[in-house]
Amino acid sequence: MLRKKIDRSIREKVVEAHASGLPMRKIAMEFGVSLSSVSRIVNEKGQRDKITNKEKTERQKKILQLERKVAELEKKIFEAASKKRSWWK
Repeated sequence: MLRKKIDRSIREKVVEAHASGLPMRKIAMEFGVSLSSVSRIVNEKGQRDKITNKEKTERQKKILQLERKVAELEKKIFEAASKKRSWWK
């Protein structure tokens, strides 16, 4: 099955949009190409690995922040429960 030829200018815009951090789904909708085409174009240009590594570190930072927050809340719950138990004794 033949696929529609994607213009060079659109390819360049797709790569630029991805490099700026725009999600592939939004890029596909914005330029009227399929998600798989966006993925293929980005992979051909080698941009995906650079962005993926950046996203992983950002995700890891967010996870660490959430883990700290959970630990802090668990500590507060434990302290409140122990105060309540000591009050009843």
